Amino acid sequence: MIKYLYITLGLITLSLGLLGIVTPGLPTTPLILLTGVLFAKSSPRLHQKLLDNKLTGRYIRRVNEGFSIKGLLISIGLMWCMVSFTAFVVFDYGTMRFVMLGLGAIGTIAQIIVLRKKRKAVVVPLQQDDTMADEEEMKIS
Repeated sequence: MIKYLYITLGLITLSLGLLGIVTPGLPTTPLILLTGVLFAKSSPRLHQKLLDNKLTGRYIRRVNEGFSIKGLLISIGLMWCMVSFTAFVVFDYGTMRFVMLGLGAIGTIAQIIVLRKKRKAVVVPLQQDDTMADEEEMKIS
């Protein structure tokens, strides 16, 4: 029963995410990521189709790989353009303006945490030189 609930919620969030591509203000990436989580919990086949899709797979891979500093700054800049437009043009002075600015601050922090480029750890094996090993053997004996 829960499997079908996850699939239904996944289809709803996928529809809203795809609608967000053409609708300003409707978030695309978070909805597609939520779809990925819901499909992963319910149907490995649907999850794989989501990853293999040319459009939705791009959003998921972008988040998995992380953004460069330039990409992160562009993303945050575009977000603040929309937040500022909504806060100062759509709403009159009041509570909603401050709510929008607060949500913009939360969104900025979330983007910095989630989208920054992930650094891969480089593992360097420790190897002793043959000369170093010979010197240590001489010291021990």
